[in-house]
Amino acid sequence: MKKCNLYRDMLFCGLLLCFSACEKYLEEMPQNKLKPSTTDDYEQLLNKAYLTEQVMPYLDILSDDVELIEANHAMPGADLGDTQLAAYMWRDRHDLTMPNEDIAFEKFYESIFYCNVVLENIRDAKGVELNEENVQRTRKNIEGEAHALRAYSYFYLVNLYAKAYDPATCETEPGIPINNSTSAEDKIYTRNTVLEVYEQIEGDLIESIRLMKENPIVKNEKLKFTALSAKAMLARVYLYMHRWDEAIQCAKEVITENPSIFSLHEYGEILSMENNEVMFWDDETIPGVDYLAKDNSNVLFVNGVSELVPTMAYGRFSTFSVNRDLADQFDPNDVRRYYFMSTYANIYSIQPSTKLTYAKNRYVWLNQVIAIGAGSGYTRVIRTEEMYLILAEAYAHKTDGIVSAISYLNQLRETKFRNGTYELLKASDFNLQSLLEYVWEERRRELCFEGHRWFDLRRTTRPAMERVGYENEVARLRMDDPRYVLQIPQRELSVNPSIGSNPR
Repeated sequence: MKKCNLYRDMLFCGLLLCFSACEKYLEEMPQNKLKPSTTDDYEQLLNKAYLTEQVMPYLDILSDDVELIEANHAMPGADLGDTQLAAYMWRDRHDLTMPNEDIAFEKFYESIFYCNVVLENIRDAKGVELNEENVQRTRKNIEGEAHALRAYSYFYLVNLYAKAYDPATCETEPGIPINNSTSAEDKIYTRNTVLEVYEQIEGDLIESIRLMKENPIVKNEKLKFTALSAKAMLARVYLYMHRWDEAIQCAKEVITENPSIFSLHEYGEILSMENNEVMFWDDETIPGVDYLAKDNSNVLFVNGVSELVPTMAYGRFSTFSVNRDLADQFDPNDVRRYYFMSTYANIYSIQPSTKLTYAKNRYVWLNQVIAIGAGSGYTRVIRTEEMYLILAEAYAHKTDGIVSAISYLNQLRETKFRNGTYELLKASDFNLQSLLEYVWEERRRELCFEGHRWFDLRRTTRPAMERVGYENEVARLRMDDPRYVLQIPQRELSVNPSIGSNPR
């Protein structure tokens, strides 16, 4: 019997350890290996903790970066984007129109489970070489990587299903359950506080950085956590925790090691409103490269596949488009306006229209990619530009930080404008509040469609918002609306009601 769908994988722990329940892993491992025993075995097991599928297709749809234009609806019947209609209209249950319930809750806990298995057993793993020093280094690096990945999963869980971190309330505010055991015992799981969850995340990341920095090994450094990407993740966590000095320290250390910024100077003379329509693009003339590609020097970590397919697809496949308000946030000489979004003349619609479409992943044609797969690109990314924005925001919270905040904003923004057109921001033009608001606007521009905007709205002002759906139906989100916290999936509540649903 199982108490909780959330931890149903825990019940298979014994089976997992002998791999009788892991068909894919058995295909990869010799059949006489009934239990992981070597560092290679545990490295392969940890690979299963990296989510390689779409788990949060609603995350950007919840934000104000997307709008629904009914005229884009091309054919009778359901639109491919309609699966996220409940999220777009901020229904009490965001997954009502999805073909299946929200799977993020289950999948992130599944990832945590695999990390727990590795963390409980890696220190006894045998080496695949004779040099014991190298074996020990590999053990510790894998251990550090598991800590980082577990923190990553807890971070998403607490920011999806609990209130944003508030130093004044985090000690008592319900978060999400913490379980760092692989025990298969049948037990009731309850929520830890938001503070306890963030302390878990912080502790995991600090330990991961130490272990991986002290024990470097060769591995795919963009698809797996490293000491550097874990430190970047810790900078993000400290920003969310309002710990400005720690956020500054971590972000500075990251850009000291890797100051790279993706420059758009060379594309400034290529991209413009005149050639922004998709019809001007083909495989040879698509200007630029994927902004989020793992080969870019500014990209530190990529995970999963695009969360935007098919909701933000080109052409007749979706009524959803880039919100015009977001597009209007860019200066005319800001190349990102044309690099991140393109214009599509939707002649197939019931009422022909022109829509703004997502184009940040330059070589992924979303009008041709309806099925989600390896070719659909990434949206869960950690990159250096975020570190500059963390520095700007953290300094903007300090009474003596305006000059530093402006400096980091200028370093970032200058690389995104056409050559010779950028005008430096001046500290004299801002006070602390106006600067903070400007930083949030810059985060919206630079990090759009990477899953940040909804979290940023949650952790900052939680503003009132309004939008229109089909047949002029109006949806409203009040300031500080409880729907800024997603509802726990019903199947989890059904088998473990002690978790408790979120207020509505």
